[in-house]
Amino acid sequence: MDTKKLLLAVRLAETLHFGKAAEIENMAQSGLSAQIAKLESELGFRLFERANRRVTLTQAGEIFLDKARVIIADMHHSIEACKALADKKRAVLKVGLFSDQAAEYTHPMFALFQRLNPDVRLVFVELQMTNQVQSLVSGNVDVVLMRIPMYDDRLEYIELFKEPRVAVVPSTHDLATAQSLKVSDLLDKPFAIPAEGAPADLISYWSFADIRNSPSEVAANVKTISEVIFAVAYGGAFDTFPSSLTKAYNHPGIRYVPIEDASYSTMSLATLEGNRSPGIRALRYCASQVFNIVSLA
Repeated sequence: MDTKKLLLAVRLAETLHFGKAAEIENMAQSGLSAQIAKLESELGFRLFERANRRVTLTQAGEIFLDKARVIIADMHHSIEACKALADKKRAVLKVGLFSDQAAEYTHPMFALFQRLNPDVRLVFVELQMTNQVQSLVSGNVDVVLMRIPMYDDRLEYIELFKEPRVAVVPSTHDLATAQSLKVSDLLDKPFAIPAEGAPADLISYWSFADIRNSPSEVAANVKTISEVIFAVAYGGAFDTFPSSLTKAYNHPGIRYVPIEDASYSTMSLATLEGNRSPGIRALRYCASQVFNIVSLA
């Protein structure tokens, strides 16, 4: 049994859609289907049920793939550690982030990490709205700076800090001249919505669907902050950002307006549940020192 089949099975379990999983893995759907069939034949039991154009995990598949994720992550970390040893290079800790690293808050944590761990090299990986969880589960990154709410049972979260949210408004709209807004001012507006594959709780939170109790009108589907900016500037979309993001992105077609009564955005360190590799332990320690987190194991 090769690890490629395991990786493909994990990807299919994440998407429960052969077409989407094949697209992510940059392969033909027929090829993915053949690899999954070979894996199931080798195992002697079915991982997936395919009925009425729907894909679901069998009970055995759910248990097996939970174990497979751990095996893949352990293998990935072992390979990285051995490469570093063989090449006499520093160990590597890969940090995933989605545009918004909130540098004024997170820089002290990473600076402390560098000072205390000169033998570990930090590598930062740019992620999209749709692949933050998948990047952790697949082992492409070790830890993600992740905005809550984006909960997944396979992950463990450490809350770092909270900050206000602002509205992202077209500069030509009447609301662009307001000193501040209330959530109610935005509930009927069309939003830039994360593309298919983004967690539902992420979409709900940033578009106020959690308050509206219904999905927002969709002005555009987006994957990156730049796409949001252009959708607002030229597509009539609205959105909400954490306040720190306004310092990184300026555009003449948009205005940032404070929202008086919106809940604060929480930044977390997200890792695979139970991951206590040396690099993760060291980063957790630095987080505890910078953000005064107590009882952090």
